[in-house]
Amino acid sequence: MRTYEELSGGEGRRVFFRAERFRARDLFQRAMPRLMLDQTPFTLCDVSVSGFAAFAPPKSEDVYNPEMRVAVQLAVGDSYLFEGTGEVARVEPTQTGTKLGIRLLDRSFNVPQVVSKYKEITLRTDLAGFARMEPGAGVSAEYRTLCADTLHLLRSYRAGLERISQTKLDDGAAAELLASCEEQILPQWRALWHRGNALAEAVMDDLDALAATKKFTELVLTPEFMAGAIWKRSYEKPLGYPGDFQIMNMVYDWRREGGSLYEKLVHRLGLDVAECIATRMVMMRQEIAKTVLAGSQGAAKITTLGCGPAREIIDYLKLRELPRAAHLTLIDQDHGALELAYEATHPEVIRLHKQANVTCLHASFSQLFKTRELFGAIGAQDFVYSVGLIDYLQTRRAKAWISSLYTFVAPGGKLIISNMYKTPGSNLWPMEFICDWNVIYRDEREMLALAEGIPNAVAETSLDPTGRVILLTVHKKA
Repeated sequence: MRTYEELSGGEGRRVFFRAERFRARDLFQRAMPRLMLDQTPFTLCDVSVSGFAAFAPPKSEDVYNPEMRVAVQLAVGDSYLFEGTGEVARVEPTQTGTKLGIRLLDRSFNVPQVVSKYKEITLRTDLAGFARMEPGAGVSAEYRTLCADTLHLLRSYRAGLERISQTKLDDGAAAELLASCEEQILPQWRALWHRGNALAEAVMDDLDALAATKKFTELVLTPEFMAGAIWKRSYEKPLGYPGDFQIMNMVYDWRREGGSLYEKLVHRLGLDVAECIATRMVMMRQEIAKTVLAGSQGAAKITTLGCGPAREIIDYLKLRELPRAAHLTLIDQDHGALELAYEATHPEVIRLHKQANVTCLHASFSQLFKTRELFGAIGAQDFVYSVGLIDYLQTRRAKAWISSLYTFVAPGGKLIISNMYKTPGSNLWPMEFICDWNVIYRDEREMLALAEGIPNAVAETSLDPTGRVILLTVHKKA
C-alpha cells in the first residue's frame, strides 16, 4: 500500500483534471446514434460526463467559433437519448473533417444511463424490424448478385483449402498449393473488384442508395473478409484512424499472414488492393535519391509530412554511402510511427557518419497544416512530399495547404503530393464499401487545379505503376 505522499499527480496540462472519455464506437456498437447540433447532423466521436467531441459533415461550410451555444440532441430513430444545451469549446481540423469539442451547460451526460437506454431502444427496434424486413431493400439486384458471386468465390476456396489442411501436408507442399491458389484467384478477384467499382460508382450520388448498399456490404461481405489481417485492421481501425502505419508495414513487408491457408489467401487479396501503397513509396524513394544526387553544394534538405513508417527513407539510408549529405525531417501525428522510423534510421545515421541527419517531429493532424510553425525551425527544403493526406481534404483546404507548403520549397526544388486516382480500376469498392475507409478520389484535372495560381511554379501529374495513385509535382523555378 502506498502512502498519500507516494501518489503521483499530473504534470503540465495534465494537472487539470478531465473526465474520462469514452469512444462512441465502443459505447454504441450496433448503430451510431444521430447527433444534431442546432438541427445540423454531426458524427459522434467520443463522450464524457461533461461533453463530447463530434465531426461536422464532410462538405459543411458552417462556421463554429468557441463559446458559440448549440442545442444538442442525441437520438436513435424517433427516440431521444439525450437533449441539452452546450457550447463550442474547441474547433479542430482533422483527417476526417472539422472536429468540435462541445461542453455541456445545463446537464451532465450520464453515460451508463444513456447506454442502457440505447441498448433497450436498439433491441426493440431490431425485433420490430425483423418482422417487416425486406432483404436487400434499397440495394440493386446487380449488386446483390455481385456479393453472392464474391462469397461463392471465397467460400469455394475456403472449402478447398480446409480440405488441404486436413491432409497434413508438410509446410513446403502447403505453401506451394497456396501459391497456386493465389495465382488462380487474383484474376477472378480483380474481375469482381472492377464490377464492384462500377456498381459502387452508380450509387455515390444517391445518399439513400449509398447508405443501403454500404450497410448491405458490411453485413454480407465484410465478415468474410475479416479472415485477412489487412482487411480486419483496415475495417476495425484500432488506432482510431484509417490507414495507420501498421497497415503500411503489412504492405511493405508483403508477407503471408494468418493462422490458416484461407486466412493467408484473403490477406493476399487485401495486399493486391493495397499494392499502390508500396509503389508510391518506391517512387518517393527514387525522388529522394534524385534530390540528393542533383545538388553539389551543401546538404540536401528533404521533408515528408504524414510520414507513417517512412520506409522509403529507411531503405534509402541503407546505401553504403550517400552522394552528398542529407537532412531529412519526418513529420507525423502518430508517435508510434515516428518511434519505429527513428529506431530504424538511427543505426544508419550513425553508420553514415554525419552524411545523414534525421529529425522527427510529432504533430497533431491539425498541426500538420500549420506550415509556418512546422517549417520555421527547418527552413526551405529541396524536396517536400506528402503521400496519403490530401485524400481526406476537401478541395479548398487541399489547395490552401499545397500553396502554403510550396512557400517552403527552395528555388529549384519540388513539392510532390499524392492522391487516390479516380479511375474504373480504383480502390473505391474494396476500400469504401468493404472496409468503410473513405477517401476522395481525384483525376488529372482536379489535381492540377490544386496548383493553380501558385507563382513561379510548373505543375505536372503522373501515375504510379498500378495506375491507382496520382501524383502532383510542383516544381519551383530556380
